[in-house]
Amino acid sequence: MAKRLLTSFVGIIIFFAVVLSHRYVLYSAVILLTVGMLFEMYRVMCVGRFLRGIGYFSAVLVCLGFIFGKQIFAPAAVLMIFMLAMISMHGKVTSKKVLAVGFVTLMISVFMSMLILTRQNCDKYTVILPFVCAWLTDTGAFTAGSLWGKHKLAEKISPKKTVEGAIGGIVFSVIGSILYLFIMVFVMTSKTPSGIYILKFAVLGLLASVISQLGDLSASCIKRDFEKKDYGNILPGHGGLLDRFDSVLFAAPFVYYAVMHFIL
Repeated sequence: MAKRLLTSFVGIIIFFAVVLSHRYVLYSAVILLTVGMLFEMYRVMCVGRFLRGIGYFSAVLVCLGFIFGKQIFAPAAVLMIFMLAMISMHGKVTSKKVLAVGFVTLMISVFMSMLILTRQNCDKYTVILPFVCAWLTDTGAFTAGSLWGKHKLAEKISPKKTVEGAIGGIVFSVIGSILYLFIMVFVMTSKTPSGIYILKFAVLGLLASVISQLGDLSASCIKRDFEKKDYGNILPGHGGLLDRFDSVLFAAPFVYYAVMHFIL
């Protein structure tokens, strides 16, 4: 527990230092996190060196595409790259393996790049919101599950997760989203938010929590299929990058589009 708390404390300091600094610091962090998460995913999936290299190149290409406004071109180019890889590696690597690697590469790189779009089209403070929803969901689920968890949520996928924990995660996310709204509005205007915005952020927190939990379960499915407990151990007490950021990965695109089309 001490390692977990220390890692969380140091991580929060680094997180705010990155998010609140120049946008290119955030962009660089997104690229590094994306490559780091893919490294863990490829290791779990036992991906060969050549195909991993193609994956890393493709992920960086996607992130750069989002940075420089080529959000359609970059993923399309990556699809072409993996099609060529499937042809050139035929007989050495199965098409199923190439397609699976292509899928996780695009999923992680595109979803992480939504943080870049959030920074470009909203502001640096809005980038914090998907982390608030995802991490408070994790905290609420762990707390409620430890105290009251009795009914298994998806025992074959993640034996420790419970229905009570999932509900606790939603409650924490909703409360955290509303508190985030109050803090941001007060800091920027010295006023309190209107009732309609409170309702919107409550709905956003609820749905973001549900989606982040589905993302967590999706990542757990892959681990279970490859008989792995964690994706890594780079974060003492937490596991790998994917173990900590899988929920953020799925919350990020939802929060971006919710803010752009539902909140603003």
